Amino acid sequence: IIGLNRYRNGTDDIPEVKLARTPRAKQQLQVDRLKKFKKKNVEKAKRALDKLVDVVERGENCFPALLDAVEVSSLGQITGRLQEVVGRFRPMV
Repeated sequence: IIGLNRYRNGTDDIPEVKLARTPRAKQQLQVDRLKKFKKKNVEKAKRALDKLVDVVERGENCFPALLDAVEVSSLGQITGRLQEVVGRFRPMV
């Protein structure tokens, strides 16, 4: 669901939305591609992530280092390293 109209008049028809599921074979293909990507970029990712962490710790503009990191690291690797440095956002409730 992208959005919801809060002020409906009660007579609106709600369309049925069919849930899209990714086939298992495609899921496995993506997992395999990610493993291959990580294996291929082990050393490059380590250097890029170390550089990113260093820039963040110094309080500098991290965007150039982030662009370098996304070329050789997964989103999970990047967010994991950044969480080590700055923590994880927790909304105040």
